[in-house]
Amino acid sequence: MTLVLAGLASIPPELLLVLVVLLLLWDPVHRLLLHLTIWCFNRGAFRATLALTRVLERLPLATWMRPILRREELYAHSALGHTETAVSGARDLALHAKEDACLPCANCAINIFINAGLYLEALDIERGWQGPSNPPEPSAARDWALVRFNLVEAVYNLGSWEAASARLSNLEETARGDAFLWNFFPVQRAWILAHTGRGEDALNALSQVDWRRLPRMYRSEAHFARAASLLAVHRYKEARREARTGLKHALRVSSTRNGLFLLGRITLAEGHPEEALRFFEAGATHPYQGQGGDGLQAWGECLAALGRHDEAREAWRLVLTRDKQSGAASRAASRLGLYGPVSRKEGDANVGT
Repeated sequence: MTLVLAGLASIPPELLLVLVVLLLLWDPVHRLLLHLTIWCFNRGAFRATLALTRVLERLPLATWMRPILRREELYAHSALGHTETAVSGARDLALHAKEDACLPCANCAINIFINAGLYLEALDIERGWQGPSNPPEPSAARDWALVRFNLVEAVYNLGSWEAASARLSNLEETARGDAFLWNFFPVQRAWILAHTGRGEDALNALSQVDWRRLPRMYRSEAHFARAASLLAVHRYKEARREARTGLKHALRVSSTRNGLFLLGRITLAEGHPEEALRFFEAGATHPYQGQGGDGLQAWGECLAALGRHDEAREAWRLVLTRDKQSGAASRAASRLGLYGPVSRKEGDANVGT
């Protein structure tokens, strides 16, 4: 290394600058930097991801690289909790996706919309599409399956658990052909089962997961699904332990906030509202404030159980502000004495198709 540095020191600075510029104009270097950007994101190094995107966007990239770079940039903003920036970019991606039938861009926009609590906007991307051509290219078929798989979350966040379950069941055969989907399929199924009172079935579903093959980005969600399943069968100590494990694996700020709310729900179910309140308050004051309607509504229930009714009403009002499209918003509106569905658009009746 010393010899290399000594050799470089003998080269005129102007020539070194020319060499660096030439390297940055070279397509293989662009590919290497793009792969490094994706690797950083998958490892949870979101700030490094953004730093690399800023470098790459100034280079003369091949046309096919730019959409990939833009998606990685928006995913990183969303993961860091830069919700407004991510949503603004997702709106542009959604338009591009519909105009050019770009399924990876559709998937990115859907994920960002859901993470921001914009479930109706996520579902709107799917409307009017019939899926890839028949017979489809393998990559297009996989991307279309991912679109439909991710939209299951939008449907149950709207409060339509049965419709979400039906959507997921319709994807079962397709998911068998994709290693990622098939390994994560039981996690999504368990989440739905746990929230519809079928905790034992949820735990049985999770027994099919190969935890070693779960991507780092989503490991926390798998632990949270198991915690919710254990909560559904009243195994509170195990549920708490699983939720804490999920928090240790959390990479995205939204996952950390969700874990705090889940711990609050578990502790409240155990019969410790004062202790639960600390978790709910930590979740409610967390910098990430997208989604979270179920947690905020449970916070209100916890406050009400302690006789703090005015504060409970404030918590329920937050549901209407932060997660206004959710099923939790309808429940919060009912608790506040408001009636009718909250923030539903005309034509939203077919979320379960």
